[in-house]
Amino acid sequence: MGSRRQFLCGLFVGLLAAGSARAATDIGVVVLHGTQGMPGTVVTARFEAALRSAGYLVQTPEMCWSRNRIYDAAFPDCQRDIDAAIAKLQAAGARRIVVAGQSEGGNAALNYAASHGGLAGVIALAPAGNPFALAHNPRVQQSVALAQQMAAGGHGNDRASFTNSNNGNDFSVNTTAAIFLSFTDPQGPAAFPRILPKVVVPVLWVAGDADRSQTNADAQFATLPANARNRLVHVGGPHLGTPDAAVGPALEWLKQL
Repeated sequence: MGSRRQFLCGLFVGLLAAGSARAATDIGVVVLHGTQGMPGTVVTARFEAALRSAGYLVQTPEMCWSRNRIYDAAFPDCQRDIDAAIAKLQAAGARRIVVAGQSEGGNAALNYAASHGGLAGVIALAPAGNPFALAHNPRVQQSVALAQQMAAGGHGNDRASFTNSNNGNDFSVNTTAAIFLSFTDPQGPAAFPRILPKVVVPVLWVAGDADRSQTNADAQFATLPANARNRLVHVGGPHLGTPDAAVGPALEWLKQL
């Protein structure tokens, strides 16, 4: 009787362990890099590695705002890259999908959740890229005005050199007026605070206290629909340090899903 009881106890513990492993790998996470970033670079590498070590399936697509692709597609069209990453996760066995992103990637993750059903949640790591934040940059505003003039004159698909800003650093980009406006028009799709009331899935928002892009994080987070699993976590450090600082909070939050 004693050996049988030990066997049953061992079997029960084994089943619990197997169930725990399945619970982790049942979740797939898409991790989106920021503007001029690339998958697997130092900004998000530790965050991605921590997810994989914890047993989560991870996809890191190169987005249309990457260093190599910079603005080769309009902001809404970049969601197709998220669709493709989700399809890969599902093919690998993921049944629940979380979209995470840093900076512009966080913006895109929130936008994706606002327009797509079926996600398990969003991890927004210092979401940024809001065109309103560029209002006091004269070079960017000159480029926005040029792109608006081109679009109004029927030349939205013509290319030109425009200036945008990334974490306080201006950069030039050659793209079409329409694509440029999709990232910089205050009334356009990249103005993510406007869509926050439509994000009905759980959101983990991680904001750095030394990050200028997160000045309004508390007020913006408050516009999300009420959800018991929503979390706003303040961490120390600057914009690019947020993914590293978010590892602990993100793993703890994912367990709750």
